[in-house]
Amino acid sequence: MGLSMSAAVRRVADWRPDAAVVFGSGLESLPAGASVDDEFTYGELGWPCTAVPGHGNRLRLVRMPAAGSVGLRLALACGRPHGYEGWSRAELERPVHDLATAGVGRVLLTNSCGALRPGVAPGDIVVCAGVVDLQAPPVGAAPPRMAVCTAEEAAAVADSLAPSPAEVGDYVAVAGPQFETCAEVAWLAGHGDVVGMSAAPEVRAARLAGARCCLLALVVNRAAAVSSHEDVLVFAGRLATGLAAGLASVLQARWPELA
Repeated sequence: MGLSMSAAVRRVADWRPDAAVVFGSGLESLPAGASVDDEFTYGELGWPCTAVPGHGNRLRLVRMPAAGSVGLRLALACGRPHGYEGWSRAELERPVHDLATAGVGRVLLTNSCGALRPGVAPGDIVVCAGVVDLQAPPVGAAPPRMAVCTAEEAAAVADSLAPSPAEVGDYVAVAGPQFETCAEVAWLAGHGDVVGMSAAPEVRAARLAGARCCLLALVVNRAAAVSSHEDVLVFAGRLATGLAAGLASVLQARWPELA
């Protein structure tokens, strides 16, 4: 029988993570030299579990070496649920809310996404300063936009990813689960640089809880040019190792106090 919610959160809180990282589709990878101190299934934590392939449904408490520091203690959330699976807004926000309750004040979100801007290509990383939330009920004529971080903070993270192609932009969160049509892409490109089916609930939860965010959108395809989720996972798997290798640099660029 799994841990109760309060017991699991207490264990995370007692371990005192420096930051949390949420891995998107196919992006889970343990950084070299990292060691796992503890692990919980999402079921043990009372979190919603996803049935989408490429998401591990587990939280790992990991120690990893980092240049210029004594090391980092990270809570790695391997996978995320999605609204199109039937989870409520509160359920989708619960993992980040619970991590913040456990004292985690820094949250790095990652996802696999499609490129909207012509200059963005598969293999690129977009550090998202904002999320255009098309998953929320419409209010007024313009889609709601949530700030993730400042443009300057996003630029510092993008610089830390060199020589990998990285830019600053906005992420458009759509409901899914279907991929976008060419006509939809033409409209979406007027609102952001990359598109996907996640991130908005987590950014919202972090903002409400007072946690600071960073969002890395890893481009796996041109929007409207992917045929299946399996194709997404194949390309994401190629990017996962590089993401893990650069994790400490990204965290320290976004939060210099971790250096």
